[in-house]
Amino acid sequence: MKSIKLYIAAFVTAIICLSATKANAQYSEYEVKAAYIFNFAKFIEWPADYISGDTIYLYVYKNDPFGIILEKTMIGRKANGKDWKIKRINHLAEIEKCHILIMSGIKQHEVLQVFEKTKNLSVVTIGDEIRDFCEMGGVINFMPQFSERQFEINKDVAADIKIKISPKLLLLAKIISTKEDEF
Repeated sequence: MKSIKLYIAAFVTAIICLSATKANAQYSEYEVKAAYIFNFAKFIEWPADYISGDTIYLYVYKNDPFGIILEKTMIGRKANGKDWKIKRINHLAEIEKCHILIMSGIKQHEVLQVFEKTKNLSVVTIGDEIRDFCEMGGVINFMPQFSERQFEINKDVAADIKIKISPKLLLLAKIISTKEDEF
């Protein structure tokens, strides 16, 4: 129990440090979100046959509010011993090899099309403040600014696609469940 508290404290401290000012300059919203995504990868375990290489493939679908921030945050750094490869895509046919897929500013019918394409793949889908994202089948969604929690996680969807999310990360999230409680 003590080690869990230490991990949580370290994670929260890292995020707070990123949110704090540095030489009187604040980090932008997307610099903070990129740092979250980098840290998410440290607390997520993909099936061995799905992420067998030494690279995490992060794709951004259509709209890209991050610009070069993802490259500045990820390239040259490792998460769980793996390098990062970042790619922007506009078509669902390009999703092969993807481990993390970020969506921002797309319509709900497009989100549902992405979920249909990825439902049998171990792709961690991340929404950027997309309404009902996790309820529709997404894994992680950033919450609007000033929300009680910074992100939500649908642990049922993650389990269905064989993604294991550390309880340390789950403790920091608003948990969404798409399955009815079973008695």
